[in-house]
Amino acid sequence: MRHYKAIIFDFDMTLADTALVIVTLLNQVAEEFGFSPMVLEDALPIVGYGHEIMLSHVTGEKDPEKLHIMRERYRQVCREQMPDMMIYFPDVQDSLRRLKEKGLLLGVLSQKPHAALAGSLEKYNLARYIDVVTGCEDAPAHKPDPNGLLVSVKALGLTPEDVLFIGDHLVDQETARAAGMDFSAMLRGNTPREQFDSGFVKQFYHRAEEVADAFS
Repeated sequence: MRHYKAIIFDFDMTLADTALVIVTLLNQVAEEFGFSPMVLEDALPIVGYGHEIMLSHVTGEKDPEKLHIMRERYRQVCREQMPDMMIYFPDVQDSLRRLKEKGLLLGVLSQKPHAALAGSLEKYNLARYIDVVTGCEDAPAHKPDPNGLLVSVKALGLTPEDVLFIGDHLVDQETARAAGMDFSAMLRGNTPREQFDSGFVKQFYHRAEEVADAFS
């Protein structure tokens, strides 16, 4: 294992089991704007993309101005409701603790609103392990644009070569590639192992505790 100084984690389906939460809130917003809700199975493939992309998929809306308005409402709903709805995978707290004990800096990068991320981390007593939180308002462009990762790396006082990014989605893989950063895949989400670029991915994990074990 290369000597990394920090690990930045994607949030959805990497640290937290959020697929149902995301689809529930997308459908809530869709119904507010007069659209019918989408069943979970049909919405799951789009989870992990940008807010406008997810909302367009769920509603069928294509007008950029209308999607922008829905996006702002979705972010408001996330800030208000998501911290209380979050379900972290059961091994996450112990794994983050162990990684911190190894001297690693830890970050979270997500397209969720910063307040929703920070609120949920505080609520479940995980904020003490996290050195930087980067949400959708903290970077002008979102995954797969590397800006969010680079903002996170700068906040840690490091370079991309010092950091490993871990995520569950192909968009996470491409974000790391664009940032010039190493990437490992978490297989908790909807992306199977064979869809990742095995020549680029450094390691495949099924659980956060496997990450902690790798750095022991």
